[in-house]
Amino acid sequence: MNYLETLKNIAKNKERRVENLVLLVVLLVIILVASQFIFSSNNKNKSNSTSNNVNIDSSKTGSLDNASNINTELEEKLSNILSQISGISDVSVVITYSQDSKQNIVYNTVEEEKQGEKTTEKSVAYNEESGSKKAIIESVEMPKIEGAIIVAKGASTVEMKSKIATAISSITNVPVYKIQVFEKQG
Repeated sequence: MNYLETLKNIAKNKERRVENLVLLVVLLVIILVASQFIFSSNNKNKSNSTSNNVNIDSSKTGSLDNASNINTELEEKLSNILSQISGISDVSVVITYSQDSKQNIVYNTVEEEKQGEKTTEKSVAYNEESGSKKAIIESVEMPKIEGAIIVAKGASTVEMKSKIATAISSITNVPVYKIQVFEKQG
């Protein structure tokens, strides 16, 4: 007898229908709670035992200036390259970002097991140079570009605006609909 037939038989029995539905709901709630508990404890164990580096906001580590320099350099490079397109001159580019750059800092992880309980201690890994400590940075994640505005002389036709938007899209990997191109006055 398969499960579908069993459910049909339970539903046909009018005398015990309410009891069976209550029992079914209680079983579903128990299964949901148990699965939530099992999966959440697995995720905690994995994150404690395998994580050696944590994302730290760059503004907390003091390299925000470096990120803004990189962002400014990108805007300048885009302005320069767009100025080289025939019929386009005096280009200004502004790029918006969804987040700041992030640094992945290396952590020393020590796991101890006492009386059946695991404890994990993390401390930042430092590099000492001439008496000063600097955190060891594994990698830096660049900020995500969300959109761009370009203002340029000669961007009066739809064709020229399309060329500019396509060029910016191909460099920044931002969809064309998130790029606005306007003609500069004067």
